[in-house]
Amino acid sequence: MVGLLGADAYINAQLDGLPAPGSAPVLARSTVIYDRNGRVLAERNDQGSYHVVLRLDQMGTVAPAATLAAEDRDFYRHGALDGFGIMRALAVDAVNQQPLQGGSTITQQLVKIETGQPEKTFSRKLREALLANAMERRYSKDQILELYLNRVYYGHGAYGIGAATKTYFGADRQVTDLTPAQAAFLAGLLTAPSTNDPQAHYDLARARELDVLGGMVATGALTQAQADAAAAEDVQAALRFDRSYAQTVAPHFVDYVLSRLESMFGAAAVQQGGFAVRTTLDSDLQAKAETAVRDGVARLSGSGVNNGMLLAARPSTGEVLAWVGSADYANQEIGGQFDVVLSPRQPGSSFKPYVFEAALKDHTITLASCLQDRATSFDGYRPQDFDNRYMGPLTARQSLLLSRNIPAVQVASAEGIGKVIDLAATMGIRGDLQPNLSTAIGGSEVTMFDHLQGYQVFANQGRKVPLMSITSITDGTGAVLFQADPGKQEGQQQVLASEEAYLVTDVLKGYQSEWNLGWQRQMAGKSGTSGGGATGIRDAWMMAYNPDVVVGAWAGNTAAGGGKPINTYGVNTGQSMLASFINGLPADWNHWYPQPSGLVSSRGELFLSGTERTTACGREQPSDQPGDNANTSEPPKTKKRRRD
Repeated sequence: MVGLLGADAYINAQLDGLPAPGSAPVLARSTVIYDRNGRVLAERNDQGSYHVVLRLDQMGTVAPAATLAAEDRDFYRHGALDGFGIMRALAVDAVNQQPLQGGSTITQQLVKIETGQPEKTFSRKLREALLANAMERRYSKDQILELYLNRVYYGHGAYGIGAATKTYFGADRQVTDLTPAQAAFLAGLLTAPSTNDPQAHYDLARARELDVLGGMVATGALTQAQADAAAAEDVQAALRFDRSYAQTVAPHFVDYVLSRLESMFGAAAVQQGGFAVRTTLDSDLQAKAETAVRDGVARLSGSGVNNGMLLAARPSTGEVLAWVGSADYANQEIGGQFDVVLSPRQPGSSFKPYVFEAALKDHTITLASCLQDRATSFDGYRPQDFDNRYMGPLTARQSLLLSRNIPAVQVASAEGIGKVIDLAATMGIRGDLQPNLSTAIGGSEVTMFDHLQGYQVFANQGRKVPLMSITSITDGTGAVLFQADPGKQEGQQQVLASEEAYLVTDVLKGYQSEWNLGWQRQMAGKSGTSGGGATGIRDAWMMAYNPDVVVGAWAGNTAAGGGKPINTYGVNTGQSMLASFINGLPADWNHWYPQPSGLVSSRGELFLSGTERTTACGREQPSDQPGDNANTSEPPKTKKRRRD
């Protein structure tokens, strides 16, 4: 009897904490995101969120109908629990041997939001079920739906359908103004507001919209003809993304962390709040990175550049230290809220180190191997260099240092592009690398996140340590939900022997002087420029590393309509935004690598032990004969050095 009385007291206390229908609801407990030193990056609470309280009769009919179609189609027909949904969830949990599936009704979801416990344990589900039943005894279905629609999180800081309407479609819009397409679009965001964020992943949000429209037909809220008309509506053109009220440090990084919370705990992680999230970000380095990107874009603006990004991490631990996803998060003209760090783009010549590493590792070449920079057809593929000229015989070291395309393709052809792709994938490139030779010079797309992971392997002497952003998560009671020690995360792998990685690093350490980058400490670097020819240059990359930091920067144009060509190169990015960041790093971040064992110095070149051999590689004067089919571009020569 005491146990039952205790349960009743618990339930009544929880219910008494819920807002009454029609009143301002209790918002989520604060989810606070900290940097590595305990400084607040963002706080999601009633001070940092956008909320508009509405009665159900002020929401019209289409928005509630879309929400029911998306979240709980039988809401008005079942009780607090959906027996079929629970059985389905238990079946999925049993198959996976862990609690994954929710099977929750809207009443249960409201309970989860208000109680703020993200763990998907069976005991937690039982308590939620008791509260849900009690809630349905206290409130009507309409009142519960009203509470839910005023409380649920839609992303972009917007809590409730009233706030979401204004955030996504304009401050002057009311919920009753929503079209069926727009209502379905908003309802589709609820399962994962950060993951389905239409600013970054419109295709995912669009797919959910279509699913919800199908649900609205199934529930009778729309006819098939009305749903078809709604599906043809261009919702994207009406989106506004008004987040001027939200002040956040490192906003793209915060968005990424929130998406990680969703993947770890489900969308309720964002909706419930109550988290304290300690991250790896360094606010001081973040400020330097933001300044470097902003000033670098300004310096390159005369070349058509209007946007940039920068990502930096610690090679030995994988900790992300700085994350700038665009030059201006609030600038809609450049799509500023879209995170370019996670956007696949062609890396140009910055991909070449993977090519040379694969061939060096397999003893297909040495750094002294003689390659040919002359017009060559590789089964019909005729790569071309930025200057439409040829330099004749070059060593592998010279070819990589001078970033010549034809020798790089020659190496990939000799090694086998499949082996190059396999190594790049093992080092961290998760994108769809195409099995053709143009991939060797950056013809396939990668994200900066993955590219930095790949360079982290070079920077950490061949050992892959997955990039990490979160070190701990605690709930409102202080219980630790997640803990990770930097440098000890799962997924580590010795991809390259230290001597194998050192060969490429030894070449790339000369890049900053060869290309006049203006870096005031020793780094290994590699530029990349994609596009050129009739399509114009699209991407200007610069990657750099030493034992203390691995960093990548990018410049380009992201104007509406797919962006515009630029007239700049990867080394320009290195001389502007990346030089600013590198030169502002702590003074003691200036270490270099000791030469590992397993290398032999012979005739002024380094070799893997057992691969040393005599290689004569004469030089010819550059030829003026042009090549064909440029895939990547590098800057033209000046009298002594190439312009950046």
